[in-house]
Amino acid sequence: MNEFELIERIFSQMQAAPSLSSTVDKGNVEKGIGDDAAVMSLPAGSRLVSCIDTLVQGRHFSADWEQVNKLAFAIGYKAVAVNVSDIAAMGATPHSILLALALPERLANEQWLTEFAKGLFHACQLFGVTLIGGDTTRSDSLILSVSAQGLLAASTPAVYRSGAQVGDKIYVSGTLGDAAYALQHPDNAVGIELAHRLHMPTPRIALGAALAKLGATSMIDISDGLYQDLGHICQQSKVDMRIHLEQLPTSQALASSELTERLLCQLAGGDDYELAFTLPAHIAPPIDNSSNTPVTCIGEVIAAASTTDAAKNVRPEIFYQGQPVTPAYPAPFSTWPNLTGYQHFAG
Repeated sequence: MNEFELIERIFSQMQAAPSLSSTVDKGNVEKGIGDDAAVMSLPAGSRLVSCIDTLVQGRHFSADWEQVNKLAFAIGYKAVAVNVSDIAAMGATPHSILLALALPERLANEQWLTEFAKGLFHACQLFGVTLIGGDTTRSDSLILSVSAQGLLAASTPAVYRSGAQVGDKIYVSGTLGDAAYALQHPDNAVGIELAHRLHMPTPRIALGAALAKLGATSMIDISDGLYQDLGHICQQSKVDMRIHLEQLPTSQALASSELTERLLCQLAGGDDYELAFTLPAHIAPPIDNSSNTPVTCIGEVIAAASTTDAAKNVRPEIFYQGQPVTPAYPAPFSTWPNLTGYQHFAG
């Protein structure tokens, strides 16, 4: 049996497992795995929301083969979760995924593939999505591309990055900086405690859907760092933002770290996969009783200083204890920090 036959056998067995097939709604999938392409029927009036994300060994997870072996389950899980998070950030309900797997020969074995598939299908089960097809090929390093599809009802507006209005309040879900700290400190007690936040993020599906119905004006999932991701909203909405550092939500574990290190993780670390969104000041954020996900107001949308081309590079203003944080007066930092966040093309 070659590796491609092995992949087909493992994935087909798990796809057909009762624990998965009984919990994932496949009602709109006319043809899934096993043909040249998948076929779906869409509910009347629904709109299709699509995204794709690629994870590359050595850039998005460790290049170390021992770690890749150890994290097979988490890699499969996270490949699904990061795409589902993008669907949630549009206010849509996740539906299905496609997987392209570039597999090194050393991982083409039953043990690694089984653990990887377990993680992938565990995420599918948790988030209500179906694997409907994909492709496999040989590669020197591990590369995964997942394309996710979601559905939006005709009556539900998609939430874009371009709708923030002056006077809106800025909110984030969950806590920030945990994943970045775990990445930077994998061996200390706090990093070990927070490792699940790095390897097993939780996309905020129910919250995203509720916000779309409630009237959120803009939304983004925090993948590359809060400061950089909010900057995308500023640029596309042609507004500025004021962020209050003391209001950033912090987990109990991360609160024990040194202040400026914590703030750097929260502002520029990325990998949180929480939702950042804006709401008109008179609208209170929804309460997610199903997951007890906290929602915290961290600032407000303000008018952009300029409407010229320079405004394309606008970034949120940062305040600490009521005072602006600037290169000239960087407190609580000793010097102005690098807040560019994760750069996919750096290096």
